[in-house]
Amino acid sequence: MSTSARCFVIVPSTMLELHAQLVAAFVDDPQVFVLRDRRTDDGALRSVGVFAVGGGALDPALRTAIEAKLRRLGVRQ
Repeated sequence: MSTSARCFVIVPSTMLELHAQLVAAFVDDPQVFVLRDRRTDDGALRSVGVFAVGGGALDPALRTAIEAKLRRLGVRQ
């Protein structure tokens, strides 16, 4: 996994407890930023999303590691 690859894990704004759980789960991973979706319109997320910082494609190894951790935590995407 590349040390320069970074990503956002974005949690729907209505899932405050899940946001807190994921912040705690990824606190020691400097590559992962957990954010709440601030949108309230039709574009708002309804499930957790994993996105590359700055857009574009996310490093496949980083995506695999993050998705595996989310699955272990019981998070659906």
